[in-house]
Amino acid sequence: MGRAFFLSCEIWRSANKVSEIIREISKKVDADTLEIAPFSDGIDDIGIIVNCHPEGNMRDGWGKPRKYINYVKKSADIRLPIPYSMFVSAEYEDQYLMVVKNIVDSIRVISEKCAKSKRARFDSEAFVREFLKRLDVSEDSLRTVVGVIPDEEYRKIMRPI
Repeated sequence: MGRAFFLSCEIWRSANKVSEIIREISKKVDADTLEIAPFSDGIDDIGIIVNCHPEGNMRDGWGKPRKYINYVKKSADIRLPIPYSMFVSAEYEDQYLMVVKNIVDSIRVISEKCAKSKRARFDSEAFVREFLKRLDVSEDSLRTVVGVIPDEEYRKIMRPI
């Protein structure tokens, strides 16, 4: 059996800091032992893949957002894109917070989808609190951080004027 909480990334080579940050976060939160069960009824494992690709690559099909829950297998697969240009031009501390924010936003997607389907329950806020506590990151430090390209911005990228 694999990890209940799995973090990874799909990135363009110049965004390689995402991979380093994911490894650091996985160690800090002890992803090998972080359990989902106390926060969920119906979701046993979560995979979060942080995407970071230039807009041109996104139009070519790289880094597509994915918000998928398989209620039969009790698993979630969430892949949300970080704004590439903003990420690669940021200082490491800001990049780190962008990745954390992407993961937090991904976690919240799971409870939204569960609430809509009513086929599972997931307490994302309690899970986020535990996740951030393990990282020693405050919720306030993420308030102004952009960690995900909003859906409407993504649609504009995919259909340039």
